[in-house]
Amino acid sequence: MVGRIDRAGALPGTNLEQTRALNRRAVFDAVRRNGPVTRAELAREIGLTVQGISNIAAELEEAGLIRQEGKRVGQRGQPAVELSVNPEGGYTVGLSLAYRRALGVLVDLTGEVVASDTRDFSERDPMAITHILHAQTRSLIDKAGVPEEQIWGIGCSVPGTVVNGAFWYDKVQEADEWTRFPLAGELEKLTGHRVILENDATVASIGERLYGIGRVANSFFYLHFNLGIGGGVVTDGHHYRGAFGGAGEIGHMIVKPGGRLCPCGSRGCLEQYVSLYAAAEAVCGPDRAPDEVPAEELAALCRNGDPRIFAWQQQAGQYLRVAIRNIEAMFDPDTIVVGGGLPPELLDGLIDATTPLLPAMTHRSLNSLPRLMPAEHSSELPARGAAALPIAMAMQPDIANAAWSRTSGTVPEITSPALAILGVVPSRG
Repeated sequence: MVGRIDRAGALPGTNLEQTRALNRRAVFDAVRRNGPVTRAELAREIGLTVQGISNIAAELEEAGLIRQEGKRVGQRGQPAVELSVNPEGGYTVGLSLAYRRALGVLVDLTGEVVASDTRDFSERDPMAITHILHAQTRSLIDKAGVPEEQIWGIGCSVPGTVVNGAFWYDKVQEADEWTRFPLAGELEKLTGHRVILENDATVASIGERLYGIGRVANSFFYLHFNLGIGGGVVTDGHHYRGAFGGAGEIGHMIVKPGGRLCPCGSRGCLEQYVSLYAAAEAVCGPDRAPDEVPAEELAALCRNGDPRIFAWQQQAGQYLRVAIRNIEAMFDPDTIVVGGGLPPELLDGLIDATTPLLPAMTHRSLNSLPRLMPAEHSSELPARGAAALPIAMAMQPDIANAAWSRTSGTVPEITSPALAILGVVPSRG
């Protein structure tokens, strides 16, 4: 049985062609999330006639987006043909820019990794790193042997705040050379493909929506641990960026008024106590900066029972309890998903320190899902979530227009016939 399709998101002043594109996206998304699925099941859930579904399915099949998988057996009458996504109908590139490392993958429409690439670097110059990401992208496409016109776009994950898909503010490391650097626009010029830039927490939540917990939770909050701590918001099957791209910035929730000074200018923000940076700060000593302590060292200290790590977990757990309760009060999600780059040893101890959670709101007793769930893809390459961005944007072209708009530079033309069929026509900025 397919899930209910949310067909919201049509552009204002919808005309006939936009309506047709909206219906194609609805059918394609339903097949992608629930296939193999029959035309009759799609018709019941989307609200179109079986003949209407058949016409749209024929268009999608001709475009190479879906294919006939087989026939449903064990039912009365003539066996119904089942539809599923064609993995080779398109490909996306995912790049994850982390501390001194760039991770890259190329995936097909089902999210399966076709090629991967990891590059360590010591450069801090923005353009030098942009060229590294460009070389990585070229390597991925060449390894996979995929035609350029089948690339839907490039998703790029960064550990900072993204404004209009173009600018990156790295608040944790205070790297001034990155402030307002148009990474997406510069990478587009080099690669010739559309680039969608998002912060790592939002990227992680989109990956889980498309490939993980989104199968059982329609609305969830992704709590993303990294050098800092962030969050991604998914409501009714769609990710929410906020007016300026900062929705879910849980790391800057004040949990201790008058507490430690945060680079954002406030005091007592959550990520000053609950983050990889905060854990490193507890053990770095006077001769190293916290961001010079490798995660592997923190994991080893935790395994050896270092009292400094234990003390950090206990203190951080109390602040995390407050944050979890506030997330539930603000967003009322089906569940809170926990993932990111924090070593499992540290994360397990931190979660233990939050137990028991603060009492839930009364109405949450109706929820069948646990209040906290581990991310299904937390241990995989974070770039896989970034690779989900172009697909997510194809399903939400109104958001894609905002994410792809530019304050300067030339936006590449869409060459993929499949994206044209889905009606993805971004603004040219």
